[in-house]
Amino acid sequence: MPYQYDNKEFSSLKALARYAGINEKTLTARIRRGMSLEDACRKTDLRCTYFIGDDGEKSVTEICNDNDKGYWLVQNRLKYGYNMKDALNTPKKVTKQGAAVIVEGILYNSLSAAIRKYNLEEKEQKIRRRIKKGRDPTEVFQEMQLR
Repeated sequence: MPYQYDNKEFSSLKALARYAGINEKTLTARIRRGMSLEDACRKTDLRCTYFIGDDGEKSVTEICNDNDKGYWLVQNRLKYGYNMKDALNTPKKVTKQGAAVIVEGILYNSLSAAIRKYNLEEKEQKIRRRIKKGRDPTEVFQEMQLR
């Protein structure tokens, strides 16, 4: 069965695939799925999502590389309903794990970091309870080190 593509006639899928520059198995699978010959011969990766922008059609990966953004961040934002412009331009939120605490004049990012630094992991619950009741963190840590 002859195949017509780019005003040329090809006697086999193998010859057409070679001309189009794609794998023969890929071309065969696309045609079996019901794609037109024009669409099946395109070199695009059908697993990717493509967007039409000012500079033509690009995949999400290409857009992320052009804008120095993380692929998974943009992909997740698109999944949650962002448009491409918002997915690229919304600043990334960085959350802190816990509130900062000052112990003996040193600022720690969190109470957990201070507990690790003082090697008091086994007394963590006591420390947290006492600080939650309103006691001074330096006083609590000094008390726990003596025990």
